[in-house]
Amino acid sequence: MPTIVITLNAEDRPGLVAELARTVAEQGGNWLESQMGRLGGTFAGAVLVELPEDRVEELTAAVRALPDVGVVDVSGTESGPGAGVDVARLHAVGQDQPGIVRDVTRALADRGLGIRELHTGTSDAPMSGERLFEASAVVALGDGVDLGDLRTALDEVSAQLSLDIRLDDGDQDAAWGEVP
Repeated sequence: MPTIVITLNAEDRPGLVAELARTVAEQGGNWLESQMGRLGGTFAGAVLVELPEDRVEELTAAVRALPDVGVVDVSGTESGPGAGVDVARLHAVGQDQPGIVRDVTRALADRGLGIRELHTGTSDAPMSGERLFEASAVVALGDGVDLGDLRTALDEVSAQLSLDIRLDDGDQDAAWGEVP
């Protein structure tokens, strides 16, 4: 059965996800995966759904008709790299400043690496009260990726932005650029 991705932004309220799940089920869809959360007071989410091709328009209309739902996109998916792709986990933390996501993701993109998951957030440092930025990513490693080159590039970003960056490629856990 074909799969689609539903992305939506909505006014956050209790029961929104339950209504979306009911709508998917009523239209004959099977909820496979999702990532959802509250961002700046707004609900944002993405759901991967199996759905008969002839039901996509009906599901799209039904999701758009949910109360308080703003932006909705329903897109078909193509098969891509599956679960057999090697991944590395990246974690970065440091004083919040503009450019962290830009510079870290550019180092990955310049080496042809894709991001499977990215989670970011800010919090107050326990002792100083300064705002800390933290990012965790799952990175798909392509064939022939040079992990030494990647570590060198991330080391440069780490030094430039005073970040602590850790990369776990499954074989070893390497830390570099740690802020003293």
